[in-house]
Amino acid sequence: MSETELASEAEAPPLVPERLYATEPREADALRRWWRRLTLSAEALKDHTDAPPWPKGLRATLRRCDTIEAAMLTEAFRHLWHSLPKDDLSERQRDQHLQTWSCIALVVAELREEMPKMPLGASLGRQKRETGKPCMSELRFQQLMTSRTPEELLQRLRRALALIDKRGVSVVHLADNIALWWREYQGGISPKPTQRLGFVWANDYFGATAGYRQDNQ
Repeated sequence: MSETELASEAEAPPLVPERLYATEPREADALRRWWRRLTLSAEALKDHTDAPPWPKGLRATLRRCDTIEAAMLTEAFRHLWHSLPKDDLSERQRDQHLQTWSCIALVVAELREEMPKMPLGASLGRQKRETGKPCMSELRFQQLMTSRTPEELLQRLRRALALIDKRGVSVVHLADNIALWWREYQGGISPKPTQRLGFVWANDYFGATAGYRQDNQ
């Protein structure tokens, strides 16, 4: 990224009005700017920044990765990593940060379009084509919520996004969910139940299903 591009993005207004549990606003801003340059066409990107899109091959290479270790080696991830604030991180924290954000990059790269402020759980709980059923079944949703390893999480999130045509989710919310999973996976469970991932996902999902299920009763 050139100095001109860095200055342009640094001067841009904040992009993140969403709730955040495990990421900082600066991180979320950097992620959304990265995703736009990675995914949007040159014409669509003009509505957000003067910076040019990155070559399409960068996203394709990242999406072909099957592990977070492979993602760390891609040029697309390096762009994201260098844009993130990493002030005062210890070596251990830096390693954890690297794992978290490489996983975020792998999943977020799947999105074709985003819907700001739309949580993943709510999108998965939306009614599927007037069928009275959610886009993701409760069984699969429970499986997603009980992902025990990074490999399970990555695989199930990719399947979840495929069910909603890889669109209609906030990039920021999705990333924050993944960061929260990693925080809990590494032992950082919030003392507040409402700020734990299981509650966040279930509240969003069942909140979305409640409306049309009541309507159909």
